Amino acid sequence: MNQFEKDVRKALIDKEMNLSELANQLDISLSYLYDILKSSRKAKNQRIKIIQILNLNSKLANNKFQS
Repeated sequence: MNQFEKDVRKALIDKEMNLSELANQLDISLSYLYDILKSSRKAKNQRIKIIQILNLNSKLANNKFQS
């Protein structure tokens, strides 16, 4: 599990959300969300939306784009 996925999963727990709810808010499939979290897909715009929805630290998030 990479750091971006850990950060997202922790934020989801803190917000009492699950991956399905996040995928619905992003208007993407759950499998596409998994690919983003596993860094199988770059999906920079989707990562930005995830960061905004979950209020993740943007500096921390910028580091995730490099992985």
